[in-house]
Amino acid sequence: MLTKVRTATLSGIRGYPVTVETDLHSGLPGFHIVGLADTTIKEASRRIKPAIQNCGWHFPGERVTVNLVPAGRPKEGSHFDLPIALGIMMLGTEMIELEDTAFIGEVSLDGTINGVRGALPLAICLRSAGIRNLVLPAENAAEASILEDINILPVTHLSEAADYVAGKGSLAIYKRKETEQLPYESTLDFAQVVGQESVKRAILVGAAGNHGILMMGSPGCGKTMMARRIPGILPGLTYEEKVEITGIYSVAGLLSPEMPVVEQRPFRSPHHNITQTGLIGGGNRPRPGELTLAHRGVLFLDEMGEFDAKVIDAMRQPLEEGVIRINRNLEEIEFPSEVMMVIASNPCRCGNLWDSRKICTCSARQLESYRRKLMGPFADRVDIHVKVNPVDLDNLEKQSRVAGASGAADVSGAAGAAEMKWESTAEMREKVSRARAVQEERYRDEPFKCNGQLDEKGILRYCALGRESREMMMASYDRLGLSMRGYSKILRMARTIADIEGSEQIETEHVAEALMYRVDLEI
Repeated sequence: MLTKVRTATLSGIRGYPVTVETDLHSGLPGFHIVGLADTTIKEASRRIKPAIQNCGWHFPGERVTVNLVPAGRPKEGSHFDLPIALGIMMLGTEMIELEDTAFIGEVSLDGTINGVRGALPLAICLRSAGIRNLVLPAENAAEASILEDINILPVTHLSEAADYVAGKGSLAIYKRKETEQLPYESTLDFAQVVGQESVKRAILVGAAGNHGILMMGSPGCGKTMMARRIPGILPGLTYEEKVEITGIYSVAGLLSPEMPVVEQRPFRSPHHNITQTGLIGGGNRPRPGELTLAHRGVLFLDEMGEFDAKVIDAMRQPLEEGVIRINRNLEEIEFPSEVMMVIASNPCRCGNLWDSRKICTCSARQLESYRRKLMGPFADRVDIHVKVNPVDLDNLEKQSRVAGASGAADVSGAAGAAEMKWESTAEMREKVSRARAVQEERYRDEPFKCNGQLDEKGILRYCALGRESREMMMASYDRLGLSMRGYSKILRMARTIADIEGSEQIETEHVAEALMYRVDLEI
């Protein structure tokens, strides 16, 4: 007697199909699960038997063997409970085997079907395998329903799924409530940032081309304030990006009834005491780290000088390649890591090195240790380096006049306030959107989507320089001591600056601005 039920398992954030084969044969009563199952799956026998009996079904008194096909690949997760239980309940009955239907879900002792992690990646791989109907916990229906070409059939109890397979009942297809995606809204606005127009320009370039940015300056000059406003100027997520990011957050267990689907670009800001596993991902059962949770969004490292040097070095390859590779359990697991890296740091441990009004108390050894973290190989992989100076008195006086004029009856004062208004998030977002639209059209048939992702071949094709611009680059190469990586990054940034200015050709002024963002920040 043999039954087969379709399901899937996870490998990192991606799934692959699995067939649950259940066999009943004579012998001493027993329940065995084979096929490289983890502890969670092997414990299913203690959950499934009482669940079947509590639902009024008979559990076989003979030897039951469950085989998970393919047997040579590791499998994990409590979502195997439902397909295993249905495979046992189908033994010796008239239940039909559904080739185009798959099942995932965790079963409680009373038969309740509980939600599971990674429902969306599992649904994606099953859809690719030809599955057209997916029976899953009602708790996971909202996130899986983002897929448009697979029927989502939510269940809350084991008996509902059994009746469906037996043909005694039907399951309603879950219909996702269509919501219009609104632009990113926040009380955080760049217009609230006093002065710092040169830094805001650097942030604009970074957002327009997906270039990383390192901001270094004294405490209190606005580095963190500006970093937290960056998501507001980034373009909205596409449908494919929503599916990808929601799948990552599903595996990480970060979705909720209030947020079943990720609608906005991620912004992650881990504390500086984070471990390498917490940032990069991994563990005995590899889970995505902060670098992957920020995929397609912003990863903000505040006070980078306080991060452990090994943690910083571990980000080198993922930042360059956009992917993290972890070898576990005889297989290689990949986590995506295409992020806009935003880094903020003081110039030294005490923060007073560049402040003429204060005295730096750091020793030469402390300064050297701090410099190795901020100006080493990792920082070389960050495109834009910008110094953030304290806000001067003139800008503070302008802010006071703007605030006063907003509630004053003085017409001339209000007019002056309008002239002093700093660039807002909405204005910056419009410029970023125009530049991104140009790049999307230019790279329509390419593997990269923005200037920050250009490889060597793409740089040669899309970042050609005129004679004067080339001469400027050649002169700067030796004078600034650029590496080949730095040289390529300047060309990418110059291409982005040209896109912002609406120029098809990279002009000398675009190269000059890009060079300004690669000047070494002396400590």
